[in-house]
Amino acid sequence: MASRLIVTSRKDMAGRNIFTALSKLGFEEKGSFEGMPVLRKGDITAISTERGQVEAEHLDEYFSPEYYVFATRHRSESGIKTLTVHAPGNLTSEARIGGKPEELAIANSCAMKVALLELRRQRDMIGLDYKVSLEATHHGPTSLKKPVLFVEVGSTEKEWNHTEAVEAVATAAVKAAENREDFPACLGAGGNHYAPRHTELVFNTSYAMGHIIPGYAIDALKFEVFRQAVKKSRAEFVYLDWKGMKKEERKKILDYCSRLSMPVKKGRLMSGGDSRELDIDMKLFSEAEKVGGRLIKKLKKKLEMERDKTGEAKKVFSGEISEKELMQAALEDLKRRYVVEVEGEELLLGSSAFSPEKAKALGVKLGPDFSILAGGKSIEVYGKTINPEMVTSNRVKRVRVSWKWLTWLRQNV
Repeated sequence: MASRLIVTSRKDMAGRNIFTALSKLGFEEKGSFEGMPVLRKGDITAISTERGQVEAEHLDEYFSPEYYVFATRHRSESGIKTLTVHAPGNLTSEARIGGKPEELAIANSCAMKVALLELRRQRDMIGLDYKVSLEATHHGPTSLKKPVLFVEVGSTEKEWNHTEAVEAVATAAVKAAENREDFPACLGAGGNHYAPRHTELVFNTSYAMGHIIPGYAIDALKFEVFRQAVKKSRAEFVYLDWKGMKKEERKKILDYCSRLSMPVKKGRLMSGGDSRELDIDMKLFSEAEKVGGRLIKKLKKKLEMERDKTGEAKKVFSGEISEKELMQAALEDLKRRYVVEVEGEELLLGSSAFSPEKAKALGVKLGPDFSILAGGKSIEVYGKTINPEMVTSNRVKRVRVSWKWLTWLRQNV
């Protein structure tokens, strides 16, 4: 019996490769399932089923996990290199790829957020030329008794056999299975299959996203299926890709929300109220946001942000937080990550970071060894010990700050 279960499929080329990658991430073989080894690491179990991943409705007969993490291939005619996360389910009467018509699996919004963030981190650390995004709800299995999420690599055989991409998915699946964090969750509606606005919300706020109803499914969407999506996402509100919906689609979703008394949020100032723009130092705030410290994460629930195309915050709004309160939180989070000093009109952020270039020069190959070194542990390469200090570079980032906050910074650094 496992607390969290990672599932791959032998019918899936990427799944076979992901299972191999998992075996190198600290798992031990303990027993077998359907003729393949069962891998265990703490309270996480990983299996390779003989059935296709979208048809694996039988797993409840053998396991009783807290939730399932499927690590699989993503197929698309576009051929775009992708690393994706989604909840399974059939939003309409069509069930062409497994599962039952008009039935949704229970989503694990929090683990989905963790998986998505880890895919982005792996992509950036390794230097993969892949798009990272959520996907709209689709395919089976839909009847498993516990929550389910899919972490996928695509979209062709080339990507399914791409070692670094496969290892990124394996690592993200483990991170999702290890998750203990709890985030406020919402249901997404509108937009296309790859849900760009909903992906941005997960990347840039404290919110997690469960099921996503794309624009193309709204016309055939029944109220009872919408109710399922709300319940099985544990959604506190519905987040609309307003510009990614036709007028009649907006009307239908707003009507469904009204019938369930579900709050609706969209775009900037989602929560409405008396929010005002805060006159803070945006460069300093952006640096603090990148750090992902707990103080800013906590305050984000009370903020609305306007972002540019790169995702960087350009304006911050709130009706509950003062400018100094937010700046103090940002500075404290930066201090936890960097050695912080003020020099002239600049904030200096000193740090030591893992250097992929130094690692490569010492013969370390891309893959799990990179992650181990970056995590602060030593490895063996051709009989030689490589410790983290050997692949570390000291860096200083200079951030020019506004005159308004310069004196305050000098007093508080």
